[in-house]
Order: sequence, then C-alpha cells, then structure tokens
Amino acid sequence: MKTFINLIRIKLLYFKYLGNRLGRFFYWNLRLAQSTLGSGIRIHFPVIIEGNGKLTLGSGTELMKRSKIGLSPGSRVIIGNGSRIHPEANIHAGKDTMISLGEKCAVLTHSVLRNGKGVEIGNGSSVSSYCNIFPREPGYDGKFIMGQGSNVGDNTIIDTSDDVIIGDQVALGPFDIVYTHDHNYHSDTFAAWKGGVHTGKVIIEDGAWVGARVVLLPGVTIGRRAIVAAGSVVTKDVMAGDIVGGIPAKSLIKKKENNG
Repeated sequence: MKTFINLIRIKLLYFKYLGNRLGRFFYWNLRLAQSTLGSGIRIHFPVIIEGNGKLTLGSGTELMKRSKIGLSPGSRVIIGNGSRIHPEANIHAGKDTMISLGEKCAVLTHSVLRNGKGVEIGNGSSVSSYCNIFPREPGYDGKFIMGQGSNVGDNTIIDTSDDVIIGDQVALGPFDIVYTHDHNYHSDTFAAWKGGVHTGKVIIEDGAWVGARVVLLPGVTIGRRAIVAAGSVVTKDVMAGDIVGGIPAKSLIKKKENNG
C-alpha cells in the first residue's frame, strides 16, 4: 500500500514538472515571437529567452539548442547577421545594458557572457567554448569590447570588474585569465582576499597574440602586434611588437648594442 501511495505522489510530482516545463516553453517562444527577427533565422528548440528587454536577431542568425539569452529591464541584445549562438551558451544583459554582436560572430558551447555596462563584439569575432566573461567582484562592472576578427580561446576567464578592450585580429589562447580587479592584502581584514578592492582596465591592442595559460593582471596594456609566450604572468605593460615570457613576463628580444 505504501509503495502504491508513493508511486501516486511521484506521478503527481512528475505531472507538475511537465506542466512547469510546458509553461516555460510557451513563455520562451512568446518572448522569441516578440523579438525583432531577420529573414532566414535558424532556431534549434528549445532556446531560452527570458526577461523584459529587447532582442534583435539579424538575418541568417542561428540559435542552437538550449542557448540562453537573458534580458533585464531596459536592456537590448543585438545578434548580427549570420552570427551563431551555440548549445548551452549564455548571454545576459544587465539593466539598461546593450550587448551587440556584429556579423558572423560566434559564442560557442557553454560560454557565459554576462555584463551590466555594455558589450560590443566586432564582425567575425568569436568566443570559444567554456569561456566565462563577467565581473568576478560583486558591485563592480566594466565594458567588454572586442574588435573585428578576434578570438578568445577555450576555457578562458575574463573578469570585467573594469573595462576589457580587445582590438582587431587579436588571439587569446586557451585557459587564459584576464583580471581587472585585486584586493588590498595589507588591510586588517582576517582574510587576505577580503581587503579593499582596486580595479584597472586591461587593453590588448590590434594584432596581439596572447599564448595559452597566460595571466594578465589589472591595468596592463598589451601593445600592437606584441606576443606573450604561453604560461606567462603579465604584471606590467608590454610594448608594441615586443615578445615577452616568464613569471613575471619580461622581454625575450635581445636588445641591440649601441656601437655608437
């Protein structure tokens, strides 16, 4: 008798689950129908569209299965012509925030792009799989700007507690970490990581190449066409055209002697 009663309870819970899921599917489709849709879009259901902002999908865009777009009040997300949002990717715009992807951009599977200040990604740029791009310090937020033809490698973490500005034709390798905030570890707080917060924007200029497993610390600029060797920790600015490596990163280019 007990087994029979438990079976009924489980069935009721299952039907409740199905009802909730059906309601969510209807809501997601309603929000999609309320969006501005270009011609020739491709949708692989289910896709998750939630919130009260505005969504624009350009012509030929593709939303893959269980991709998610979150829209806070007053926000706007624009996906440019021919761009693709891959399965399980998550784009979320904070209140009154615009996230804009240009033409033929891509956000690959399981990546998170969440911002409350603004995102601008240029034509032909991409965020690879399992990347996390969002503020990592509560109460802080900066812009994320990436130019044309640039790529963020797989499993990269980009902290947007302050601005991160990436130029055109920039390559970030896999497993990179970009920090824009730190804590004052000299403070009297019990935990060293709970000291006062300070932030600094990170700039990576056109044509730069940042190798795999590189850490960029707050406030650094990587100059135009500079190269950062894999595994480096960059603590200060890298000059345009320089090649640096190590912990901390130093120039690997032998300086020419002045023969006067």
